[in-house]
This record gives sequence, C-alpha cells and structure tokens, in this order.
Amino acid sequence: MRVAILAGGYGRRIGVEKAELELCGKKLIEIVTEKFRGLEFSIVCRDREQAERLSKYGSTVVDEFKNFGPIAGIHAALKKIGDCLVVAVDMPFVKKEVAERIWEVGKNFKALIPYTDRPEPLFAFYSLKVLKNLEKAIRDGEKKILKALAFNVTFYSAENLKDLDPELISFFNINTLDDLKVAEKMYRCLNADRPLR
Repeated sequence: MRVAILAGGYGRRIGVEKAELELCGKKLIEIVTEKFRGLEFSIVCRDREQAERLSKYGSTVVDEFKNFGPIAGIHAALKKIGDCLVVAVDMPFVKKEVAERIWEVGKNFKALIPYTDRPEPLFAFYSLKVLKNLEKAIRDGEKKILKALAFNVTFYSAENLKDLDPELISFFNINTLDDLKVAEKMYRCLNADRPLR
C-alpha cells in the first residue's frame, strides 16, 4: 500500500497550518505519519519551503500546480508515486486497517471514494488512470475533485467499514477550533499516552 498524506493546507480557518497543529501536545503530521510507519508513504506539500520543514517526518512530494488545494496534491502524488491511498493530515483518527481496506477494494477501480453522509475524497483511493483527468481539470481551472473525476469515480459506502471502525472516526477531520476541542476529547478517550492506531 502506498499512502499520500496531504499536508498542504494553510489552516486559515483555524489559524495554524494543519500539519503543525497540535492535538494534545502532538503535531498532526506526527500523529498521521506514525500510523503508516513501516509502509511506503509520502507527504504531499504545497511548496518546497513546506517540504523542507516536513522532510524530517518522511519523503516529500511538492505540488506542481500552485493554489489549487487538494486536487493539486492528489495530482502530484499520482505523478510521483503512482496508485495511492490519499489521507488528509487533519484526519488524526484514521485507522490503518480502514486505509488497507479502501486500498484493497480500490485497486479494482480508477478511483474509490468512501461516503458517509457525504463523499470523502480526502480519504480515498486514486489510480494513475485518473491522472490525465485531474491535470485537464486543473488546467481548465477546476478545483473540485468530484467534478474533475466525473464518471471515473466509484463511491463506496462507509457502512462497509464499520466492522473495522464502528463509529467511523477515521473520517473525522479538524477544520475549526471547535473541531479541535472535540478531537482533544476523543484523543484522551482513546488513550492519549500512546499513539492512536
């Protein structure tokens, strides 16, 4: 399994770059990279400056297209490492087993995006077969992943993951200070004195 950790966000809504945001004293980039230690993973960065700062956590990939957000990160990851499981750095409760399930099922499709009450394109599988679609969309000014993929995506109900993650906490992401407060409570409940699994 190859994993691409999207770290590019500035975190404007929360006031701190997402990768550097601390959850119970630990940076999100540390939490997420620890989960995939021992596997092939790359940290996808918005620019070289960010890549230099985050290189101590693992190998890095830099967006080719600037100011396009996650779609540019997925494009850069596919171009550099090929088929991959994408996960956003602001998803600290991702379970490795859930990632492995999405990867295994996803290998049969061009792109496999789980959906809870909405599609979850930032914790999903993408194959090299959609690289041209993404690049064309970016060159046309499109920033929305689902629009870029059009008919090349298969949706996968998160109900199929509840045997591994009953509460589907893998899909919890941190966008606001309120989200961070909820995450801190969740982290402590899951045993904050050791890395989340």
